[in-house]
Amino acid sequence: MFHSTITIGISGKKLTVRRVFKDMNKNSESIILFDSISNLADLAKMSNKNASKIISFDYDTHKALNDKKINHETSDRYLSKNDLTTIQKTAYSISEWYNSDIISKDISYNGVNLGSLVKAELINILVNYIKKFFELYKISNQFTNCTFIGSQTCCKIMENFSKKIIEFKNSNAENFQLHPLDSLKTPMKIRIKNHSLEFGISNNLFKKLKSISEKSSKFLLSQNNSIGETSKNILIIEFDPIKYQSFFERMPSSNLNFLLYNRRRPAIWNLQSYDLIKKSGCLIQNKNSLSNSNLSEIIANGKSQFEEKIPNLFLKESFFKSFFSIEGISFWSSFKEYFQEYFRKRALEFIEEVELTKKLMKQHTFSSILILSEVGPNERIVLQLARQEHIPVCLVQHGINYDTKESYDMNAAKGALPLESDYFLCWGKTGAKFSQSMGINSEKIHVTGSPIFDKLQFDEQNSFKNDYVLLATSGPTKEHASDLTVEIIEKYMDAIKKICQLVSKNNKKLIIKIHPSPDELDPSFITKQFNSQIKVIKEGNISPLIKSCALMIVIGFTSPILDAHILKKPVISLTVKDNGWGIATALKNKSCLITDFDKLEDSLNNVLNNEHTKNELMQNGTKSSNEYLSHQNNGSTKLIEFLEELVKQTE
Repeated sequence: MFHSTITIGISGKKLTVRRVFKDMNKNSESIILFDSISNLADLAKMSNKNASKIISFDYDTHKALNDKKINHETSDRYLSKNDLTTIQKTAYSISEWYNSDIISKDISYNGVNLGSLVKAELINILVNYIKKFFELYKISNQFTNCTFIGSQTCCKIMENFSKKIIEFKNSNAENFQLHPLDSLKTPMKIRIKNHSLEFGISNNLFKKLKSISEKSSKFLLSQNNSIGETSKNILIIEFDPIKYQSFFERMPSSNLNFLLYNRRRPAIWNLQSYDLIKKSGCLIQNKNSLSNSNLSEIIANGKSQFEEKIPNLFLKESFFKSFFSIEGISFWSSFKEYFQEYFRKRALEFIEEVELTKKLMKQHTFSSILILSEVGPNERIVLQLARQEHIPVCLVQHGINYDTKESYDMNAAKGALPLESDYFLCWGKTGAKFSQSMGINSEKIHVTGSPIFDKLQFDEQNSFKNDYVLLATSGPTKEHASDLTVEIIEKYMDAIKKICQLVSKNNKKLIIKIHPSPDELDPSFITKQFNSQIKVIKEGNISPLIKSCALMIVIGFTSPILDAHILKKPVISLTVKDNGWGIATALKNKSCLITDFDKLEDSLNNVLNNEHTKNELMQNGTKSSNEYLSHQNNGSTKLIEFLEELVKQTE
């Protein structure tokens, strides 16, 4: 009989945990499983446990061990490229658990499938969880006679594969994040004269500030801009008035009435957004304007009734055990506690959203609804309620898409394809052609251009500035299995380091504009190693930065490529990884100079110093932008014309 006594710290206190294992050899080798909720103190406690190997499970722990010069392996080495593909496909497949006939009725609330509303966030959770699960499965197969020592999370999973487990509980255990959206920080910026301070705020604080802004907007805006009981009312969901400035400016000249309903982003957050909303005549509705004591009672009753149904849902053990599996290996036993708590939390939140949206749609008659994605929970609520009311929903393309056969699952997962919408309002010929190739009915597809590019024009004056190189980053994401590997993250950071080095070597200034995603890697810690003058900009529109740059570098494929083509700026695309999505049109039509690590220096010198190369890229970029974006400078007009015609058809 083997006794293990481990002393660990929780909230500054000491706690002793005793675990007893029968038939375990005292001299058996131990493997430490070191993940994000472990800490370095745990390793010191395990130093006398004959640990033969330490395995880290994410980039942060890998870096922490490296910084301490602690020899270890990464869990990634136990997965092949095919394994990562399998993990991704499995996450996509399981994220649609809500469609199964055996449970779909149990998770329905007033005709809305609450399970469908968690799809986007669940993909993130599943990719991260399944990757760790599959790694531990592979590790257990390779080290059948070893004792495994790790965090609560690792040990709970490893119980599926081994009885030789020692769990250390540590001060970070309570920080395990099952709900990635709750842990994200919302970027904020305070500007005082010529200085600005950028920082992140918690999700809870953001909601409180948003609520205050909604209450304020009720008094700031005219109360006379209400929409009538006509069939010419358009509901727009989660639109940014500043990004869609041209669209909002065009509204007063239309015979349509517009209503903006934003639940994840504030409709008004500064003077510019307030001014745009006020002049547009667009009515704003939000929780503050819709709520009353009667609605609060309906929501409370709805939550109470649904909460009573949840236990019965998870009694269908055989379904969940079979469905939540990879390669025939179920991970339900170790995942179900997290998932049950997660779904309960989200379902109760979404009941309020369903009731708010129902009241909004009961209060006003809408002829059509505009959404920017099919995957957001509020958009999915609107899609399902609109179907009940026979209101057409238009999906407005909001970003440049990978237009390849291999990218279908990814595009569907991010809500970029009109799988449930009645119409797809796309930017140009490339998007229309891609949608048709994905099996979308051509009658649903309408090329309207895009309002976000209406004010984007080539400025002859700015073209002579050319005083810096612009790097537009779009780093590894947390919802793609390969992006979670240490190799890809390090390649991405090495790419930024190399660009900093080469741009400085060419005596050029460098500005880095990071992607607006809240969990995007901030490369400031990298740039400080090279040049304190390198600027890292975390928020705002990238177009003004593109206007004055000599050259834009992107890592892979990203929407600012189109901005650069319109603004006649040469683009270098640096290939860092193969994500399995094939090659997008803009990366094979010679509108970008495609390069890799080894050729980057030559490519940079070629574009900066060779006018022929630069001009050729700009000419090809213009051709590419014409294919990607129709009705340039006129997207708002075309969008409203489409909506006006749609109203006529439904009258």
